[in-house]
Formats: sequence, structure tokens, C-alpha cells
Amino acid sequence: MSNNYSGSSTEKMKFQPKLEDSDDVWEDIVDPIRRENRPPLPMTPSPTGSVTSMVRSSPRKRKTIRRSTCVTTLPRKQAAPVTLKHVRPLQKAIATQEILDGAVNGTSFVARYLFDIISTAVGLLRRPLYLIVFIWMLATIISLISQTVRQAFAPLCYLPGLYSSSLCRPLDAFKKGQGGLPRWADYPKLIDVQTTTFEHLLDESVGNSGLSLEIKRAEMATTDLVTLVRVSDLHSRDTLGDALVEFIGDTKTTGRNLQKLTSRIGGAVDKIMAINDYALYAIEEAQAKAPSRFSIKGLVPWAVPRPTSEIVTETFSSAMSVLSEEMTKVILEAEANIIQLDRLEDRLSTVHEILTREDSTLTSARADLLADLWTKLGGNKKTLRGFDNHLLLLKNLGVYRKKALVHVAAALQTLQGMSADMDDIRERVAAPELTRSKIPVEVHMKSIRSGLERLKEGKVRARRLEEQAIRRVLEVGSDETTD
Repeated sequence: MSNNYSGSSTEKMKFQPKLEDSDDVWEDIVDPIRRENRPPLPMTPSPTGSVTSMVRSSPRKRKTIRRSTCVTTLPRKQAAPVTLKHVRPLQKAIATQEILDGAVNGTSFVARYLFDIISTAVGLLRRPLYLIVFIWMLATIISLISQTVRQAFAPLCYLPGLYSSSLCRPLDAFKKGQGGLPRWADYPKLIDVQTTTFEHLLDESVGNSGLSLEIKRAEMATTDLVTLVRVSDLHSRDTLGDALVEFIGDTKTTGRNLQKLTSRIGGAVDKIMAINDYALYAIEEAQAKAPSRFSIKGLVPWAVPRPTSEIVTETFSSAMSVLSEEMTKVILEAEANIIQLDRLEDRLSTVHEILTREDSTLTSARADLLADLWTKLGGNKKTLRGFDNHLLLLKNLGVYRKKALVHVAAALQTLQGMSADMDDIRERVAAPELTRSKIPVEVHMKSIRSGLERLKEGKVRARRLEEQAIRRVLEVGSDETTD
């Protein structure tokens, strides 16, 4: 029965929705001091057998407590868990670290893989590389010492039986193939020949410029003389007129050729100065880029630039070629001028012969004019003076031709002397290097600089003298016109 009661009371408490507050109840409070000194009390069962009661000898203290009412409600749904803000950055950091680790691992794997492949390939190519490096070193050594060996044993090539040997054959092939190109440079000698020759040519060109103007004036005056001769009473007026017309044509060609020769000389000087300036720049650049003997760059054969001596020889060869070409052009122009001046001399001789045959007639005519002048008190003085002026013009034209011939002949002689000097230089620099003396690079550079300065000064001086000569000719012409 007690079980049923307890079960019913338990079920009743479980499903009881609400407990209201009851009145004040009493609660026993055990005294701790008495409890410690007091012996344990025996427990006696209650008559009902369900509750155990204790018999206490002393009354119990009581205190008033207040019970609270417990209200049970239905269970609520649990809210969703709150996600903290610092979780996502942490996940991103973890992902980035994983990516970096993966990249490092992948890169290291690829590097190890490639190194393994390359090391295996190099190991397999070890013996072929031995052979290639050996051949390359042998070829380099042979190319460096072959020319020296050939030059050292060159005298032996004149012995019978050795001329056709392989040691002497490359020298003959070299001479035939390259046509005697220079093997070393001699800028001091070349610059001396250039400056001496072209300074003289510039001075001669100044005289040619003045003479070309004089010849042009004579040409214009002779044109008027042709008209005067054709209407004159000379017995050979037609023959003399035709000779003077041909003479005028030759005079015009001569003046143009003299002017062309002057321009050709000036152009040659400009080209020589340009090639010398280029040579100086190339040598300075090569000397500045030359590596030190003990530098790393100097130990690598394929990284070493061309030696300065080779560049000096190359620029010297270019300067020689340009000088030879310009000298040939000037020589041809001077020879053409000489031919034209000789032709002008022939025309002038023809005119002189005709005038010589007419000289007695002119003299008697002038005598008649003077007689008439004596009779008429000088009424024909103006006509007589006109004849004298034209005769003086023809005489002066012959003087101009002689002066022009002297200048052109002097220029041609100078060019021929320069040609001989060039041939001598070409033969000397084409000789083996053992027969030459060592010329430092600084000496070459100094010679080129001095040559450039001398050519510039000579060009400026020639231009100044040419302007003075032209001004003098123009002043003389204006004075004659005024008179």
C-alpha cells in the first residue's frame, strides 16, 4: 500500500503543473556542538514500517523558512549556436599556409626532378664534352701561335723543297687573297703625307679659284670681241671669228674644270678628316673597353673584345683606302684640267697666228687712223683705243692660261708625289710584323689628332685666301668697267 501511495504521490507531483506557496513550516536545526558530543541514537521503526524515526533526548530548535512555488513549463526549442567572428580569418590563415606549403613542396620537387635529369644528362655527356673542349682549346692555341710560327719560319720558305710545303703555302695564299693588305699600322707617316699634300693642294686650289674667275671674265670679253671682229674690215675676220668661238668654248670648259678641281680637293680633305675622326673614335673606344689581363672577362676567350692593335690596323687600312680613292679622283681631275688647258693653248695659238698675219694690216690701219687723226685732230682716238683694249685682252687671256697651267701642273705633281709616298707606305705596312718597329697606340692617336688640327687650319686658311682672291678679281673688274 505504501508503494501505491508513493507511486501515486510521485505521479501526482510529476504532472502537477503548479505549486502554490503554503503557510510557514518548521524545520529542525541540529546543534553542531551537541551533535559532536552526543552518542548516536538508535533507530526505531515506526508502527507503519515505512518511516524511521529517531528519539531525541532534547528538544530541537526550529527556524521559520519560506517555501517557494515551482512552476514547470513545456520545454523550449534550443537556439542556433552563435558563430564567433574570429573563426573565418583563422580558417583563411590555415588555408593560405597550406597553399604556401604546397607550392614550396611542389617547387622543390620540380627542382629536384630537373636537377636529377640534368645531372644524369651531363654525366652521359661527360666523354663527348671532353672531346669538344679538347678540340676547342687546341684550335684556339693553334690560331694564336700559327701566325707567329709562320713568320718565324718565313726565311726557310726560300730554301729549295720547302717553298711548296704546307708551312709556306698559307703565306702565299694570304698575299694573293688579301692583295697586300696592311698587317700593322703606321699612322705617323700616313698623317704626315696627308697633311703635307693636302695643305699644298689647298693652297693651289686658291689660285685656281681666282684664275677660273679671270678666265670667265676673259671669256665674256672675247664674246664681245667676236662680234667686233665679224663686223670689222680684217681680211681674215671669218676665220678669226670661228677660231675665237672655239676658243670661247674651250675657255668656258677650262674655267669649269678648274672650279671642279677646287671642289674635288675640298671634298677629299673633308673625307680624309672624316675617316681620321672615325679612326680616332674607334681606337679610343677599343682602348677604353679593353679588359684587364687578370680580370674574369679577360680569362673567357669568347667574351674578350677585339684587341686594340687589330682595330688600329683595320682603321689604318680604311684610311689608306679612302686616301687612295680620293687621291685617284683628284689626279684624274687634274689630268683632265691639263688636257683642257693644252687644248686651250692650241686654240690660243691658232688665234695668235691669225692675228700675226693681220698684225701688219692692223698696224697700217692704225697708221692710217693716226694720219686721219692728224688730219682730223684726233677724231678717231676712241676707235683706236677700242682696238688696243681687245688686243690687250687677248694677251692677258694667254697669261691667265699660263698661270692656270702652272697651278694645275703643280697640283698634279703634288698628287703624283703623294701617290709615290702612298705606294711606299703600302709596301712597308704589308711587310711581316717582325720587320717593323712597335708603335704604341698613344702615338697613333696623337698623330691623328695633330693631322686633324692641321687639316682644319689649312682648310680655314685656304677659304680665307680664296675669298680674298675672288674679292680682288671682282674689284679689278669693277675698276675696268668704270674706266
